[in-house]
Amino acid sequence: MPIVRDSLTPQQRLAISRRALVQHLRGDPPPELPHSETSMSGVPRKSGKPGLLDRITWMPMVRSVAQRWWRRHPANAVGQLARPVLDRYARDQPGKLVAVAAASGALIVLVRPWRLLSAGAIVAALMKSSDIADMVTTLMRTTPGKR
Repeated sequence: MPIVRDSLTPQQRLAISRRALVQHLRGDPPPELPHSETSMSGVPRKSGKPGLLDRITWMPMVRSVAQRWWRRHPANAVGQLARPVLDRYARDQPGKLVAVAAASGALIVLVRPWRLLSAGAIVAALMKSSDIADMVTTLMRTTPGKR
């Protein structure tokens, strides 16, 4: 029976999240969600009231194209390769991982590498994909109401 988070008190939600954190730190497998509650990336979908973007008729097509673009992007491949190493490191030494992430974020903010790139270079990096033509063809072929 799924838990309706809107009906829980803040203390109950805190207890649930603490329990989930302890289970994760112990290495227990996460509870399985029903297939309808997970997206294609494995991330749980928001349940409840549809948002403003969900009311737009062509939004499912935009989401589909964006997910397809991300699955084929080289940065996603790098993330998929690094994920097992980072997962193991996060299990073994979570404090060090958080410290490295904070230091990296601070360094990025201080150095401001985005100032070194032109707008064209940023667009080229975002659009870098093995088959942009296939994505455009799929976008033109897909109708807003159907998938």
